Amino acid sequence: MPSNSSRKTDRKGKGKASASISTSANRVLAGCVGPREIAPSFSSATIQDQQYAEIVEMFNKVNNNINGVKDDIAAVNSNMAAFKNRMGVVVDTSGKTHTAFADFATAYANNQTRMASLGPSLMPSYVPQTSLSDAEVSVIISEIFAEKLWDWKFESDDPALVAENESKKKWNLNEKINHRDNVAVINYLKSYISTQTRLAGTHPRVISDKIKNRYKHSHRTFHESSEQKAKKNSKGRANSRTLQMSIRRKSTYMDNWVAIDAAMGYKTGNPVEKAYLKLFQKDAMSDGESDIEIVDNLPRRCLHVARPTWRSEEFNRLLTMVDDIDRTHHVLNAGVGTKPRMNRYPATLLPCSVPATLSQSLPRWAINDE
Repeated sequence: MPSNSSRKTDRKGKGKASASISTSANRVLAGCVGPREIAPSFSSATIQDQQYAEIVEMFNKVNNNINGVKDDIAAVNSNMAAFKNRMGVVVDTSGKTHTAFADFATAYANNQTRMASLGPSLMPSYVPQTSLSDAEVSVIISEIFAEKLWDWKFESDDPALVAENESKKKWNLNEKINHRDNVAVINYLKSYISTQTRLAGTHPRVISDKIKNRYKHSHRTFHESSEQKAKKNSKGRANSRTLQMSIRRKSTYMDNWVAIDAAMGYKTGNPVEKAYLKLFQKDAMSDGESDIEIVDNLPRRCLHVARPTWRSEEFNRLLTMVDDIDRTHHVLNAGVGTKPRMNRYPATLLPCSVPATLSQSLPRWAINDE
């Protein structure tokens, strides 16, 4: 049986070991000592195997905690790096931000204070979206183009008007849009248009697109050949004639629909009133080439019409009836000096299929199946 002195010695040894363990553990947690440094201190013969096992277990727990802390630090550093990339803040190796961010925040605050001191007119403000339609915006911007841009087709005998046109901003139509001369014109127009209160709220991209489209149109027409211009003008005149014909025939029909519907008779699927109104669409009209005819020994312009082959004879009968009513009304109501309308004569047939814009809206009887 151990003596009292030996038991006292053991208790003192245990006390010293516990104090040593506590001190070492604290140093490990503080990051001041590594596991290789502390492990040998517990290998003396004065410490029992069980105590040594407990110490090793505690050390493993401490080591695991250290690894967890390292992982947390790595995550923080990763987040700080991402923040640096987003905000442009310089982060040093210890994870501390430099004063760049503080300088940036201070400069921004000072700038806002300075702008506020200059008056509310210089402070950023919300600009409501424009209530104008795209067509209305186009009209206004076209007016600005006419006012500010040089017109290469302009002709006048008035020197003052010629000088005014020459003083306007000029596209360099021999160069592409990204040429410095054209870039200068684009920037000028953007700056000027953006200050127009009547266009307030118009998106800058809309303005840019319309300016670029203006340049493209000017560049294309400037470089057109004589043949291309003649073809385009002819197409424009034909389009205008068919549009006017559609409007005039529709108006004549509306004034005389009762008599016309009775003369044409009922057809399956027709509405009770104004049965043929939807047929007078622009794309259903025919056009031709103007010519000269002799009337009372005098030359008079006429139009030789090329009828599309897709129109049925019944549809052509309807159009002829409306034209006769319109011509009679025009002659009876013509005043002195009224210019007579050109006579229209069916001259040729134009082989073509039903326009896509009409295929779903026209009744079957109006389309030639042959």
